[in-house]
Amino acid sequence: MNGSIRVGNLFGIPFYINLSWFLILGLMTLSYGGNLGSQFPQLGLGLSLFLGLIAALLLFASVLAHELGHSFVAIKQGIQVKSITLFLFGGLAGLDQEAKTPAGAFWIAIAGPLVSFLLFLGLHFIGSYIVVTGALSALVNLLAYVNLALAIFNLIPGLPLDGGNILKALVWKITGNQYQGTLFASRAGQGLGLIGISLGFLPLLISGGSPNFWT
Repeated sequence: MNGSIRVGNLFGIPFYINLSWFLILGLMTLSYGGNLGSQFPQLGLGLSLFLGLIAALLLFASVLAHELGHSFVAIKQGIQVKSITLFLFGGLAGLDQEAKTPAGAFWIAIAGPLVSFLLFLGLHFIGSYIVVTGALSALVNLLAYVNLALAIFNLIPGLPLDGGNILKALVWKITGNQYQGTLFASRAGQGLGLIGISLGFLPLLISGGSPNFWT
């Protein structure tokens, strides 16, 4: 990915950070820090922003865990993982080849959301049954539900999301044709993308408000 900086290795996998990642890191720091500051005014601006930065970094640590889930399953199938890159929209594990079977493709795709869901369960348990209070409790609960959202969002059935790769594997299994699976899941991804763009314009159409540019 152009504009990426290599920062080291993760379990022998080259790890890169794209320059676009710093933009989203800053925006998330401001967003999370602002939310914590409004909930706990006693923190002050500096501490709120510091906790916002910690929350943003832990979120990307969760994204890394998600991508490592994909990577470890791929490696177990004899597929080389060329890199893991953090960028504006999350993370990307670069594999040197496709899985050889529909079942292999399915397990590589589902591994990431499973890791995110397990992180949600672990963090939810900590927030619910281990004594954490105040801003720390809010931080743990935030990370728990961000991981749940990460798992659910990635299961949307359209490429390039994990759900699209699961759909590709299922169509590949049914038809016996990997190309048909890829084509079907790609078309689904394009359709969902158009729906997403349309939803972004709903505020303009319904109330005359500004479009939701992020959507």
